[in-house]
Amino acid sequence: MKKIFAAFTVMMMFAIAGLTAQETHSPMYYWRYKESVTLNGRRFFGSKADGATWSYADSWFEQDGYALVQGRKLHYWLYDTYTYHDGDGWTIIDEIIPSWVEDMGYVIDFDHVKKYSPNKKLANSVKALMKQRDCDVSVALITNESPNYVVINNYDESDNTYWTYVYNLYK
Repeated sequence: MKKIFAAFTVMMMFAIAGLTAQETHSPMYYWRYKESVTLNGRRFFGSKADGATWSYADSWFEQDGYALVQGRKLHYWLYDTYTYHDGDGWTIIDEIIPSWVEDMGYVIDFDHVKKYSPNKKLANSVKALMKQRDCDVSVALITNESPNYVVINNYDESDNTYWTYVYNLYK
């Protein structure tokens, strides 16, 4: 009986570790403004020591949600770049997401980045999630396929189109 319990405990530890790998901290978890900044009339603080109630992630309205894509439930991180960043999501795409996946031990294969612009095949459920949350950028980390990859979707308000980047990831 003790052997069965020990085997069950080990299996549960691996199952929990597998779930934790997929559900990680947010992409902006470690990001802070170096000093207080004012964006469109609202002040954002660099650290809790500044008496912060609004952080880096708050300036992008970071939130998360789920969408069904090709029959799979995918976890998305969502961002609003228009309210405080004039629709400019390049900091998210060029700095935050690469740093986030590298912090998890991945390397991005920049030689094989895929870009779909415009992406006329973006799943309606992703578009609906982005619209529902009033966000124009969505990010999903896919770790149950080989190679692993991260998908970044962006809605361009000026021409009413979506475009998508796919970064292959390797450990």
